[in-house]
Amino acid sequence: YDWDVGNEALNDDGTRRTTFYSINVGANYIDLAFQTAHAADPAVPLFYNDYNIEGISPKSDSLYAMVQGMKARGIPIDGVGFQSH
Repeated sequence: YDWDVGNEALNDDGTRRTTFYSINVGANYIDLAFQTAHAADPAVPLFYNDYNIEGISPKSDSLYAMVQGMKARGIPIDGVGFQSH
């Protein structure tokens, strides 16, 4: 099994959505969520999910940059899920 830790945090134009967590936790809430999930069970693969990312677009570019930044900061992310429902 795996855990979907982050979900639909990006708008189609590639900007981050304003959410309860971004307002109350801060811009690093996604990093914190992945760190917290990893601390709860280091053996579980952790994923970020989103939609409209299967082609090259501002959103997919932003997601790529977000994941690359997370990896560079040592944030435990194992993959990206492509929603197509």
